[in-house]
Amino acid sequence: MISSPAIPLNEYRKLLVMIALLLGCSGSAFLIPPDAQAASCDAVVGKWAWFVGGEVTIKADGTFTQKSGNSGTWECTDAQKVSATLKWAEGGFVNKMALSADGANLSSTDPLQSFVKATRINAETALTDILAPRQATSVDSPSSSRRPTGQSGGTVPIKPSTPITSAQQKGPASYDSPQGFVSSDPKVEARFKQGYDLYMKKSYAAAFPILLETAQAGHPRAQAVLGIIYSQGRGLPMDYKQAAVWYGKAAAQGHRAAQFSLGNLYLEGDGVPKDQVKAVQLYRQSADQGFPHAEFHLGLAYEFGWGGLPKDRRTAIKWLDRASRHKHGQAGWIAGWLEDPKTPHFKNVEQLGNYIGGIIDRRAAAAFQGGGDGGGGNPCSSYSGPAAAACNQGDKGAIDRYREHQETQEDKRKYGVQ
Repeated sequence: MISSPAIPLNEYRKLLVMIALLLGCSGSAFLIPPDAQAASCDAVVGKWAWFVGGEVTIKADGTFTQKSGNSGTWECTDAQKVSATLKWAEGGFVNKMALSADGANLSSTDPLQSFVKATRINAETALTDILAPRQATSVDSPSSSRRPTGQSGGTVPIKPSTPITSAQQKGPASYDSPQGFVSSDPKVEARFKQGYDLYMKKSYAAAFPILLETAQAGHPRAQAVLGIIYSQGRGLPMDYKQAAVWYGKAAAQGHRAAQFSLGNLYLEGDGVPKDQVKAVQLYRQSADQGFPHAEFHLGLAYEFGWGGLPKDRRTAIKWLDRASRHKHGQAGWIAGWLEDPKTPHFKNVEQLGNYIGGIIDRRAAAAFQGGGDGGGGNPCSSYSGPAAAACNQGDKGAIDRYREHQETQEDKRKYGVQ
């Protein structure tokens, strides 16, 4: 148990705002003018996948932004150790972070925030099979990206369909393929490179006819790029049916990212009939080739029984571990929760996320009010009445509404009147 003096209720509510910040919640934000420019810590500048899945962009001007809408300032506190302090505008939260030796991770130096970590978002891995090659990792070797040590925390911001996204690169694009996809016809390969270069420069109108030409010639990478163009509406109206056609052609040639993306379309029923069985089959094909997003989704498939799979937590953890070792930012952290024997089995990812978020709230209350055990035993034991009933159902939203005395008629119908 963390021993701390109790704090007033208004301070505790402020703490909850801070926790919401860590959970990646959106809200009104304002920017604090930087009182100190970043100096000698240039290595922390870039895009980071926050430990609960939110994206934070740290800028060289001493500011940072979060996609959810929050922002703040940062300063270099130890240039030699590459340590920086981030101060969030909303909630006033402070994160003291240190950069790992390989420059790939940020970790909190505050023992009470041991779960606060971030992984660098590498522009070259955003289109994993289409952009630059990724350093191979052995799934049998010790993991360097295993889940954080210390107490876990945060919600699980998982959306089953995670599309491939691209990032604009400052330097010249690499044409190398991790899977070694190169056309046997040098003219087709040269033509693809020409179209791909235009695509990376966001000259979609000029790139499209060249990519279409090379895709029709059977180039799997060109086919995969066309899938992205149609699924995300890059220079053309969004067309999931056409996206499925081109993802399908690339997937048939063993393109693992295309297999994964086609699986997403089947999972959601976008452009193709909704078919979880087909989706899981495609995830497995991609995961067997080491694609981390597919490994992650396959882990979820075994946890929740997607596509007729048996619910098998051990197998789910195995696939999440593999994804973690292949540098998937969320997989190892979620595996840590599933390995905890106190974590119940839930029907879907929303319920699991509500459960984890509820534990974080209670741990924060225990730490800052000097009571409770930080989450041991029955995680719902700290509630009573309707809030306890909501907790037992994993309904974090209803718990919050009861605590703020803003419960809805639906809440009262489900869980009762307090």
